[in-house]
Amino acid sequence: MTIAERIIYLRREKGYSTNKLAQLAEIGQATLREIEIGKKSPNITTLEKICKALEISLADFFTLESDTITINHNNDEMDDLPEHIKQEIDLIKEFVLFKHGIKKPGIDK
Repeated sequence: MTIAERIIYLRREKGYSTNKLAQLAEIGQATLREIEIGKKSPNITTLEKICKALEISLADFFTLESDTITINHNNDEMDDLPEHIKQEIDLIKEFVLFKHGIKKPGIDK
């Protein structure tokens, strides 16, 4: 399940429209729509806002029992992935580094 699919799944579980979730998360409706259709990947701050509006932690977002996100570290396979998937992998890596205090959100070290 992609990040976009997970957001849609959780939004529907709550019975929220895209507009309602955008309002609760204090992000633009257009931004949320772009994230949900896979046109744009959310940064950590935006994803935290979405998770807060959905009443789940960022950690729980990535560890839902319904699915897990698996990362393959084979660089040849990474090169063949579509750009939006590469962006999602980068987001996950950023989250793990942030979680372990190695990196602050949105700041490269």
